[in-house]
Amino acid sequence: MPGYIRHLSGTHGDTSRPRVHVLGLGSIGTFAAHSLSEIPNPPSVTLLCHRTSLLDAYRDNGSQVSLETREGQRLDYKGHDLEVFRGGHWYSGAEAANDGSPEAGTIKNLIVAVKATQTAAALEQLKHRLSPQSTILFLQNGCGMIDRVNAQLFPHPTERPKYIVGVISHGVTLRKSFDIIHTGFAATSLGLVPNPDVGQETLESNYLLGALPLSPRLNATAYDYTDVFQIQLEKLAVNAFCNPLCALNDAENGFLFTIPETQRAILQEISNVVCSLPELQHVENLRDRFAVDRLEATVNAIIDKTFHTTCSMVWDMRAGRETEIEFINGYWVKRGKEVGVPTPINGELVAKITTRNQS
Repeated sequence: MPGYIRHLSGTHGDTSRPRVHVLGLGSIGTFAAHSLSEIPNPPSVTLLCHRTSLLDAYRDNGSQVSLETREGQRLDYKGHDLEVFRGGHWYSGAEAANDGSPEAGTIKNLIVAVKATQTAAALEQLKHRLSPQSTILFLQNGCGMIDRVNAQLFPHPTERPKYIVGVISHGVTLRKSFDIIHTGFAATSLGLVPNPDVGQETLESNYLLGALPLSPRLNATAYDYTDVFQIQLEKLAVNAFCNPLCALNDAENGFLFTIPETQRAILQEISNVVCSLPELQHVENLRDRFAVDRLEATVNAIIDKTFHTTCSMVWDMRAGRETEIEFINGYWVKRGKEVGVPTPINGELVAKITTRNQS
């Protein structure tokens, strides 16, 4: 199908529109950046490149972000700004190769799509540009990253940026840097994380919560935090079964249909933990929503749709990269300890993946 190119006509000095920075330019970060471009009256978008080679990759891709739709149409968006991390500082793309002044302006809106394990370290490079007036959207797999960020970077609640949890279910494949394929249309769920030490911002007054649902491709909905947290836990339950078992067996998702007893045992632990979480005790029908039978049905439906898919943890293990196990099964182990619920199988999976990773 014919391609389509849209020029955003944004420059780094343009202050007339809101600006959104994107950190983590894999499949999901690139998808988010592309989706921002489809918002009516789109914001200025800055792509944060943690290595200079990404600047070259952007130029090699025609200085644009490209997406191939499920129907085969190619959509290209130009006009993004880039910043490159070099020598401990961020520089605009135009200054990356010379001795220009580093960027120091406050970041108002930040989308984080780095791997869960890299979150705190990546944000540490931007901490001096974040303030309580900033909003960070965590658009990642796993749970527990915000706790890590608070502990390491923002221990004082009144000094923290505002946080949004994002759960994305779309299928997106990275063909090369800044070039993605939208393989499966689904939904994105957003929720503002409450901070009892400061006044809560309404959904309407937060730019990201108001703007992202206007992107038709992102298909985003803003929820109360309790609702999006449950959506996040449902996805985490799926990943806690699928990722480590496929990784340990170097298998496609279809393999998971051969181990129903293991599936039920893992999901039983997860069900027990969720139903004991103090922050969800007021939720009606919690036990029904996170009953083992319902979790199994959810998992099996996803496995059926992705039978021949190889999950990200398998690729990480094959490449010798650090996995996100700490923020998947490790999260269930951590929360289980907090509420007095044993999670021996999840704990064993964390240990096995960690040992295999280190060897």
